[in-house]
Amino acid sequence: MTTRRMVKGGGREGRIFTASLMLSDVDTTAGYTMMEGRACPYNVFTTRWWFMEQFAAGLFDKSIKESAAALPLLIFHDDMTWPIGHASEWRSDADGLYGVWKLDSSAEAQRAARMAKEGHLSYLSVGYQPVLSDWEMTELDDWDPDDVATLDKVTRREARLVETSVVSTPAFKDAEIQLVRSAEQGSRPRRHAEAYPKLAVWRDWRSTIES
Repeated sequence: MTTRRMVKGGGREGRIFTASLMLSDVDTTAGYTMMEGRACPYNVFTTRWWFMEQFAAGLFDKSIKESAAALPLLIFHDDMTWPIGHASEWRSDADGLYGVWKLDSSAEAQRAARMAKEGHLSYLSVGYQPVLSDWEMTELDDWDPDDVATLDKVTRREARLVETSVVSTPAFKDAEIQLVRSAEQGSRPRRHAEAYPKLAVWRDWRSTIES
């Protein structure tokens, strides 16, 4: 902004005023609050190093009934860091175990949710302790670690679920994050009169002088 004024001798004095402005990024999006997906499929074999493994339908049912609310959501099975959320709902269907997790507001949780929503971190994996398992052992002479068809097979009939993790490379490709949700806006749209209360007062006054 520039201003000028007359000074002695007929000259003009000019002054220039400047204001310092700083631009910054503002996050206008609502925080991610919930994540949904299939924690693990049932009756699907996957390779576990030197053997094959599958989960029988309902193997975690007893476990999730006993400690459903206490089960954490981690990143990459890392139990040396803070959880990014916890389980709030479980559903055991014919094709797998499905869950809903409440997300923390921390930067780590929000980054994981954002990456999941954008497709960069799309899978889930379970941490568990076996309780009851059925093994199908291959003859030792036929066993070949480079040939999947010769590997021993195990079916987990019952297990204790201890955590679920967000991962980039799952043991089961069908263990996917299916939905990431943001917090809903709690406020209702304001009517025009509520947004501009002085306008309502002016209209009331104007109505008193109109013929």
